[in-house]
Amino acid sequence: TRLGAAIANDSSAVLYVKLGTTASSTDYTARLLQYGYFEAPAGYTGRIDGIWASDPNDGAARITELT
Repeated sequence: TRLGAAIANDSSAVLYVKLGTTASSTDYTARLLQYGYFEAPAGYTGRIDGIWASDPNDGAARITELT
């Protein structure tokens, strides 16, 4: 029932986001730098996956799901 999704990266590490399964640094939909923002395309209801480039332990991925 998801209508949309938004992801904000407030970590100093790069966050790789993929619309689908198993994000990696070479297979991703969006590369979010610190304070980067991504909105899933309207109507996309599939899996959204993410992986950090490193772990600086200084932030998070802030995710909002619109229903």
